[in-house]
Amino acid sequence: MKSSALRKYLCEFIGTFSLVFFAAGAVMVSVVYSNIGALGSGLISGGIITVVIFSFGQISGAHVNPALSLTAAFLGELEWRLVPGYVLAQVAGSILAGFSLLWLIGPVATIGANIPNEAIGVTPMVALVIEFFLSFLLMWIICGTAYHHRAHMELAAIPVGVTVGIEVMLMGPYAGAAMNPARALGPYLAHGDLTHLWIYTVGPILGMLVGGLVYRYTHTEPA
Repeated sequence: MKSSALRKYLCEFIGTFSLVFFAAGAVMVSVVYSNIGALGSGLISGGIITVVIFSFGQISGAHVNPALSLTAAFLGELEWRLVPGYVLAQVAGSILAGFSLLWLIGPVATIGANIPNEAIGVTPMVALVIEFFLSFLLMWIICGTAYHHRAHMELAAIPVGVTVGIEVMLMGPYAGAAMNPARALGPYLAHGDLTHLWIYTVGPILGMLVGGLVYRYTHTEPA
């Protein structure tokens, strides 16, 4: 049992590191070379999520997201005893990725941290509402493709990856589009400014919890 749990934690660590490294790295490279943009960032983010789910989905569920792990526990899809280990592994992977990017590329583009675009009038509260909505929608897709009784984990990789990619393409330049506290944490710590980190922690947690609970309510047959 202990060995099985450690395997899950290792998968979450590697998966989260991969997500943050490539998703935040895409933002940094786009700023340095001006050759990726929102479309490229969305494709990279969605692509790496798809790969991670295909690689680790059957072992750990490929959460790579503390908000998803908490919601999965509330929905009965993850044992509560595993949640602390999942979250610690995700946090560790995120932090390692953030500081790896700082070391490899340098202190550019806030280390790819998700930030609200205040230059065009996106306030922190607007960004919070957007994060809630994006996370709600993502959780709805996850429930329908991975947690539904007829769902298959392998098939969830594509719709979940596509959803993440579209959300990053459309809302990334506007409000950050993290949908994941771990996606934000490592880059924020490496950058050294935690001013807006709360947006990308509170928004995804609330959005996924509400999305998961609403999905369960609407898809549970009356007794």
